[in-house]
Amino acid sequence: MAGVTCVLRDETAEQIAAALGKLGRVLRSSAQRWERLDIGVRRTDVSLLRRLQRDGEQRLSDLAEPQCVSVSVISRQVATLEHDGLVVRRVDPTDARVVLIRLSDAGRDRLADITRRYAAFVHRALVDFDDVEAGRMAELIDLAADRMSAELDSPPNERIPVA
Repeated sequence: MAGVTCVLRDETAEQIAAALGKLGRVLRSSAQRWERLDIGVRRTDVSLLRRLQRDGEQRLSDLAEPQCVSVSVISRQVATLEHDGLVVRRVDPTDARVVLIRLSDAGRDRLADITRRYAAFVHRALVDFDDVEAGRMAELIDLAADRMSAELDSPPNERIPVA
């Protein structure tokens, strides 16, 4: 509606924060369980593989920054993934001091398998939702993640004050 301003109430924001916390705990628990069931990679590895799939070949420093870890931490993680054949490391032809990392075909296949298995888990858990409800939920979760990420990136003086 034109001219209508919607205001998120504090109580609703608190409900959302609690729900997101609960979802985060469930996701961490499921990731730990999956690691024990031998999907062959840790959730941090899956995150890195997804980033390479989405954004393509990258420098170690570009992989480290969004994870909030040092290049040495990412380098060790990449070494393990490289040993497992999931990523390929090469020297940047324009700067021999720079290492570039890309997803290997085996990494692409492993990620596709993990994605299929995780989608099957979500399907079983949410089987009572109809496709329209589930699609809207996916849109809202994605929108919330984008807006929360943008809020983290905004200068502190532009952030919404906490009452």
